[in-house]
Amino acid sequence: MCSVSVIQDYFRQRVEPTEWTRPVWTEYQEVLRRLEALDAKLGQPHCEDPAKAVWMRDVEARLAKLEGVGRPGERPAP
Repeated sequence: MCSVSVIQDYFRQRVEPTEWTRPVWTEYQEVLRRLEALDAKLGQPHCEDPAKAVWMRDVEARLAKLEGVGRPGERPAP
């Protein structure tokens, strides 16, 4: 199993989406980028899981909503 998948499982199971902040999420993304590079060097397969991708999109959407960031021309949600 690739290291990216292991770390995604760990955080998805132990950290609630409401606990993520943008600075922490940004750092987490950097960790995943570094793990992808490590997996490539070790010859580990890319093992994207659709459920993890949905979880990551949900966290991103929550952060964007909290920050009032949306599509251009879109008003922030109250």
